[in-house]
Amino acid sequence: MSWLEEIREANSKFIEKADIDVLPTERQPCPYAVVTCMDPRVNLEAAGIQPFKPNGELKSQVRVIRTIGGMGENRSLVVGIHLAGFKEIAVIMHTDCGCSLAYHKVDKIIENMEANLGAKKLEAVKNIIGEPFRENLLEWLYAFQDPREAVKKEVETVKDSPFVPETLIIHGLVYDLPSGSIEIVVNGYEA
Repeated sequence: MSWLEEIREANSKFIEKADIDVLPTERQPCPYAVVTCMDPRVNLEAAGIQPFKPNGELKSQVRVIRTIGGMGENRSLVVGIHLAGFKEIAVIMHTDCGCSLAYHKVDKIIENMEANLGAKKLEAVKNIIGEPFRENLLEWLYAFQDPREAVKKEVETVKDSPFVPETLIIHGLVYDLPSGSIEIVVNGYEA
């Protein structure tokens, strides 16, 4: 069975059990958002966020923005802050992140690009990234060694964005994959 067929089958099962009277269709305001990694191992229940009940009813109004490494993405921030009304954001990074792996395996990434992209596309990538390619690629990927240092840096990056008002409260957290615990690295109320 292909993945697309699995999606179709899962959707059929969902529709059978879902209560269409409680499926969320109206936008509800919520001043809170989480910016976290796209890695599915980041379990947001550890932060009290359980999006849906089994019948499809929404449990949490907290907005979740998932990006590689848990980096704030400007388009999402603009719409979230200036339309959805975010007042607080928790940036949640995690241990064993792919951005940390990318930092340590950047040469493998380059090797795979050279093997998987044709010469024309590889040249286009190099033009986007610039020289020195390896160092610029690390920066472009926002690759990092330590998630605690990275979350501090990301909180400052979001704060410094011209799109972000001074009144926005930004927290920096690190989710530990093996234990499920969350460490507060930056307390936005104290910053």
